[in-house]
Amino acid sequence: MTVLRALPIAGPRPGPVLLVGLLAVLLLGIGAPPARAHDALVRSSPSAGAAVPTAPSSVELDFSGTPLPLGTEVLVLGPDGAVVSTGAAAIQDTTVVQPLSAGLPAGSYTVQWRSTSSDGHPLTGSWDFTVAAGSTPAPDAAPLSVAAAAADPALPVGWLVGGVLALGAAAALVLGRLRSRR
Repeated sequence: MTVLRALPIAGPRPGPVLLVGLLAVLLLGIGAPPARAHDALVRSSPSAGAAVPTAPSSVELDFSGTPLPLGTEVLVLGPDGAVVSTGAAAIQDTTVVQPLSAGLPAGSYTVQWRSTSSDGHPLTGSWDFTVAAGSTPAPDAAPLSVAAAAADPALPVGWLVGGVLALGAAAALVLGRLRSRR
C-alpha cells in the first residue's frame, strides 16, 4: 500500500491585498488639496440695519467672487410683507442687482437672498433696512455689518476617497480569502 503524504497548502497570497492597502495609505497620505474659502457677501446696498432717507430703486449685493446665475435669487419684502422686488436679479461681475417696485412707502424692508458661489456652493442670507420716506435713488453701498452668508457644509473629498479605498481593500481581502479556500 502506498501512503500519500499531503502537501501543505499555501495560504492566501498577500500580494493583491498588500498592494491595495499600500495604495490606500499612499493616497490618504497625500491628503486633500488646500482648502479654498467659499465666496461670501462682502457688502450690500442698502446695508444691513441701515435707515435710508428715501426708497432705493434696487438692492445690490457684492460678493467676493462672481456668483453663478443658476440659483441666484433676491426677494425683498415690504412693510406689509408683500414682495416689492420686480423681475429677475441681474449679475454684473461680482454684484447682484435686484430692481424694486417704484413708489415704495416708508417702513421696514427685509431682503432675503440665495446665490450660487463661483465654486458651486449655495449661499443664503437676509437683512433688514428701513426707509424713512418715499422713492428715490439708492444710497451708496456700505460694508455689511453682519455675517449673512452661510456656506453649505460639504463632505471632504479626502474622506470620500479614503472610504472608497477602504471598501476596495476590504473587498480584495474577502475575495483573496474566498479564492484561497478553493
